[in-house]
Amino acid sequence: MQVTNKRRNQRGMAVVMTALTMLVSIPLVGLAVDVGLLYMIRSKLYQATDAAALAGARALANGANVGAQASSAEAAATSFFNANFPTAYWGTTNINFATPTVDSTTTPNYRTVTTSATVSAPLYFLQILGQKTTTIAASSQAGRRDVAMMLVLDRSSSMNYAYMGTTACAIMVTDATQFLTYFAPGRDMVGLVVFGSSVYTYPPTITFTTPDGNGNTPASLISQINCNGNTNTDEAMFQAWSAIQNVNAATRANVIVLMTDGRPNGFTGQYYCKGCGTSSVDLRNNPGSCDHPYTGPLKGEAEQWAGGPHPTGETAGLSIETATTVNGNDGAAVANSAGCAMASNIAYAPPTDFSRMPATDIHGNSVTGNYSVNNPNSPYNSAVDTLDISSPQQIEVASVNAVDNMSTTIRTNVALQPNIYTIALEGNAPNDPPDTLLLRKMANDPTMQNDPSATAQLFWTQQNPGQTVGYFVDAPDPSQLSAAFNSIAERIVVRLAK
Repeated sequence: MQVTNKRRNQRGMAVVMTALTMLVSIPLVGLAVDVGLLYMIRSKLYQATDAAALAGARALANGANVGAQASSAEAAATSFFNANFPTAYWGTTNINFATPTVDSTTTPNYRTVTTSATVSAPLYFLQILGQKTTTIAASSQAGRRDVAMMLVLDRSSSMNYAYMGTTACAIMVTDATQFLTYFAPGRDMVGLVVFGSSVYTYPPTITFTTPDGNGNTPASLISQINCNGNTNTDEAMFQAWSAIQNVNAATRANVIVLMTDGRPNGFTGQYYCKGCGTSSVDLRNNPGSCDHPYTGPLKGEAEQWAGGPHPTGETAGLSIETATTVNGNDGAAVANSAGCAMASNIAYAPPTDFSRMPATDIHGNSVTGNYSVNNPNSPYNSAVDTLDISSPQQIEVASVNAVDNMSTTIRTNVALQPNIYTIALEGNAPNDPPDTLLLRKMANDPTMQNDPSATAQLFWTQQNPGQTVGYFVDAPDPSQLSAAFNSIAERIVVRLAK
């Protein structure tokens, strides 16, 4: 009888303990459910305000003046918020998206778009406390720095390869023109470099959508491009960098965007004739030589015409390195070449007229460096004279090193802190494709840091810290060139700042 009563007492105590536990655990479970729901709604709200701020910042490029650009930003931000936070999302009510704020004056050459929103979120289990909803708020800010940007486009002959009923050259013209629409007239400065053997430069201007005195804009010049010639990338990068230095705007984002479909295969240098020596006395003693008695060495571009980095084959030059028209003067020998073989035909002229390549380009960049025929990590693998002007391979090696060293000069400028962005267009030059590792190195792309290639990691450690960081995009074929341009444009002008 006593045992039975004891068991009854135990069962009664269990009921009491269960009831007490439920009084505590059910509210806790309810609290966890409500808090989880609120967290999910809050995350979605922040995603929507982030998307709205970024869209607004991108839209600051649309419009002929600051007022129109601000209106465009407000409209784009509102549209993106509504698209990213659906009505009645998880039972929410009273969605309020405030008019976005555009600040164009606080910081020179920098604009921000600030977005904010509130929403009433439902409470379920916590209604026992007498509250049916709670207010959730979120705000985001995206910044857009005005740029001084030089767009550098390769118009070499390989760009004429046929692709899907058209050419890579024609596709580049369309996509590069569209790329310019990311930039805001009256705020951004946009210029252009177009290069084959010779290089054409259009300086950056804040009125880049308005025709100049000759009726030109960067977009209209791009539409005139005919692809021909070789790949004087070194001179193109120098001209782009010189244009940015002339602007000298430290408060802007100073940017060079390079698109190319092949390795550099020529560079501009000072050349001396065979047997002439390097002094004015030597030159005067050879009045009939390729070097003129009183003008000194000839300046121009030597290039390889072998269709790839081959040890033997055709080389050419000296070509005029700069041009006054967008389609250049490819194949034209330098003006003061009387007495030289190149005066009548630049093909095969370098080994006839000159003994060696110079040790630097005309701008002082060494033509030796990370790329060498003796370097097992280099794409070149034949041990020949580094400065042999008769070797297509060595001209290409020298050209690659020259532009590599030119890019290092650009990235290490402390005053302007320029960024280099690069695009490799593949599929056009099967015998001499773009050197993607070189282009990544030129951009100082952070992905090199974790690349399985030991060479990529080595290049990264050589350059960082202390050099500006850019971005590299690979376009496997011309159909993906537009996406490559778009990817770079968004990285240049828009940043989310919280």
